[in-house]
Amino acid sequence: MAADAADRLFVHPNTVRYRLRRIEELTGRSLSDPSTLADLGAALYSLRLLPS
Repeated sequence: MAADAADRLFVHPNTVRYRLRRIEELTGRSLSDPSTLADLGAALYSLRLLPS
């Protein structure tokens, strides 16, 4: 999974793992929790809707 994301993002797989771990540390929430993923997805989607 990290390797696929790394290929698409043009970064090393360890970079992907580190960034995911940092998201968990900064938010205090686990990315393995479905409600966390839904909340994060909604938040990121709302950022797209904001004017530049």
